[in-house]
Amino acid sequence: MITTVTLNPAIDRSYIINNFQLNKEYKVDEVTVTVGGKGINVAKTVSILGEKLNATGFLGGITGEYIKKQLMEMGIKTSFVSISDESRNLTAIIDPVNNVETTVNEVGPFVTKEELTKFIKEYIKILKYSQIIIASGSVPKGVPKTIYRDMVKIAKDNNVLPIIDASGEFLEEAIKAKPYMIKPNLNELKNIVGYDLKNEYEIIHELKYICKQGVDIVVISLSSDEAIFAAKERVFKVKAPEMTPVNIIGSGDALVAGFAVAIIKKYSLEEAFKYAVACSSASALEKEISFVNKDLVEEIYGQVKIKRLE
Repeated sequence: MITTVTLNPAIDRSYIINNFQLNKEYKVDEVTVTVGGKGINVAKTVSILGEKLNATGFLGGITGEYIKKQLMEMGIKTSFVSISDESRNLTAIIDPVNNVETTVNEVGPFVTKEELTKFIKEYIKILKYSQIIIASGSVPKGVPKTIYRDMVKIAKDNNVLPIIDASGEFLEEAIKAKPYMIKPNLNELKNIVGYDLKNEYEIIHELKYICKQGVDIVVISLSSDEAIFAAKERVFKVKAPEMTPVNIIGSGDALVAGFAVAIIKKYSLEEAFKYAVACSSASALEKEISFVNKDLVEEIYGQVKIKRLE
């Protein structure tokens, strides 16, 4: 079973506006409302791909109840910990013409020490039934910066593979515990290494350095249809056929979901990398965040190219 952890879930509202500009008024006919947060996005893709999963994290207030209800209607098993504060909302303005997105993220709720302790107990219980734990996204107030590091350590102590998709000090702390996989984007990688990465050589150098610190796999998305994977001394560039994206929000989450599903199905690492990029590419072709067409995933997977760089 795959378990996803979303510490800061949200209701995602996406507005499609062609040629979006500031200081203008728009009447929007096309609005998509979904439940999200990076871990929930991963859970949605895993569910569509047909793998057994459980979604956990924190949920609070009316927003939290809505998120839980929507996940149940999708057939996703949940074991979220209830908190007293309200879960957050996220708004995205998507401009397909210029292929840009503007997002407005609420910080989210405050989690008390008692609520955090309750979550850790739930997390430990879930590990008994999990093969892979995917913890991703932002962290609400009140949760320490070591949370992902602690979760990685607990997972490894229970022989569960931990995958972390986080940023900033939360990711830096997680790396210290040597997770199985991390997936920073280019900006997050720049923040970790402390300098502007100007070319592919520098990117590969830093990915390999992180692997040398004990992380088994580091993946960085170059776009929704291309990524670089580093695994110990091996580095691969993986690319799907170029297509015109509709909505790239959540494509990185679909990549993580696809990789985890492929590992559960015992794909080789190279085939798992290809399947991950196929899921990312398929997700970017849909309006709904982290939705994938399973048949399209398989079609793209058959066309994905993988090249060993080093």
